[in-house]
Amino acid sequence: MNYPVNDLRSYLEVLEEAGELARVSAPVALNQQVGAICFRNLQQSGPGLLFERPGGLEIPLAADLLASRRRYGLALGVEVGDLATEWNRRAQNPLPPVVVERGVCQEHVRVGNEVDLTRLPVPTWNEHDGGPYLTLSCHVTRDPVTGVRNVGVYRNQLHDRNTLGILAGPYTHLGLQHRKAPQEPFPVAIVLGADPTVVMTAAAPVPFGTDELAIAGALRGRPMELVRCVTVPLEVPASAEIVIEGEILPDVLVDEGPFGEFTGYYGGYRMGRPVIRVKAITHRDHPIFQATYEGRQPNESGFLTSVPREAELMRQIALPGIKRVHVTVAAGGAFHAVLAVEKPYEGFGKYIGLAALGSTPGRYLKRVIVVDDDVDPFDPVAVEWAVATRVQSHRDVEVLKEVTGNFLDPSLPRQEQVGPARTSKMIIDATRYDAKNFPSVCLPAAEAMAKVEKEWERYDIPLGPRSK
Repeated sequence: MNYPVNDLRSYLEVLEEAGELARVSAPVALNQQVGAICFRNLQQSGPGLLFERPGGLEIPLAADLLASRRRYGLALGVEVGDLATEWNRRAQNPLPPVVVERGVCQEHVRVGNEVDLTRLPVPTWNEHDGGPYLTLSCHVTRDPVTGVRNVGVYRNQLHDRNTLGILAGPYTHLGLQHRKAPQEPFPVAIVLGADPTVVMTAAAPVPFGTDELAIAGALRGRPMELVRCVTVPLEVPASAEIVIEGEILPDVLVDEGPFGEFTGYYGGYRMGRPVIRVKAITHRDHPIFQATYEGRQPNESGFLTSVPREAELMRQIALPGIKRVHVTVAAGGAFHAVLAVEKPYEGFGKYIGLAALGSTPGRYLKRVIVVDDDVDPFDPVAVEWAVATRVQSHRDVEVLKEVTGNFLDPSLPRQEQVGPARTSKMIIDATRYDAKNFPSVCLPAAEAMAKVEKEWERYDIPLGPRSK
């Protein structure tokens, strides 16, 4: 396989050629103006953005590059309709990364007193954010017992020139690793501006113990090249724009938050949270800082998490009959999934729903709707039609209580948002009950539909937004 994308810069070239990148040369302030531009652009389904001099700084800021399925597909060289299938085809054979001696991510090295995070164009995105935030930072860590590497995306508040806050729940993979040696400094390397596959896999719900960089290599079709960090015992993608090396310090808490989260609400109350003491910053010549706007949907997080969740649900659910899966962007790419299935017997819809909730990518799901395979799970009108006409609530709706959810869910009581995040989950079986005797769907004959489709232009009827 030979794809034109192999790092952030080649991806920007692909986006620009496809008309999916806008360069912002006008001066923009880091305090909320960048956030306001991103918000309006996302609401209009606009292109990826490259702010050329954000906050008057020399380092450009790339934002929301993966905030559409088309741009996600461009990063992988895949058609939009094939994303989940192609993800699974490639990811079934992980390619372990290889360590090389040199990488462009270390063309410039700053250690000790030379470290100054305030040189980076880190925005304060929303009005009540606790401060400037890194929002697309891929945290590379290693299990202190097994030695297995992990990469995950977590938020980082910029506290001062060498200190970052971090919010990572106890059930996150970083949290599970850190708890094995909580009284030791925990090495972390934050990668900014990597090959898009690194960002994709860092946000993907792959099982605990899976090396995301091996999956990234499989998606790209060649092993990811890594270089050893300068000050911590970790390896990072050699082609990354910027790498921040540091340690999570034991028993050190600094007030962090609130922050406008992927849910569209402020999440994570202001309270003492762990910090990363930064030991080094390395970067390429003329680095590019990459980030994403977090807030009201649609946002990049919804696309980043929905696509791999769809693929992983199809891969991890062992039951037959799943045709298509849609994890909706409107629900943050996390809380709501629609599965279209070929139903072999009554009760199969709920069976599929339970399997989805019991999978790794289903941990955050709050609602699963199962529809017949004549319903397009990506069409909200078709899904609502199925729920309205094929569901009897007493028969087809199941509610599960006291199940682990996501502590950033704003509907949870406050004690659950700062605690175990127990939530309720719902399965809606919107498949036809007693399908043999269920009324037939009314449509013109297939021949008439095909003739109209073939001759549509001669009717001179403009298609509306839903049909484009």
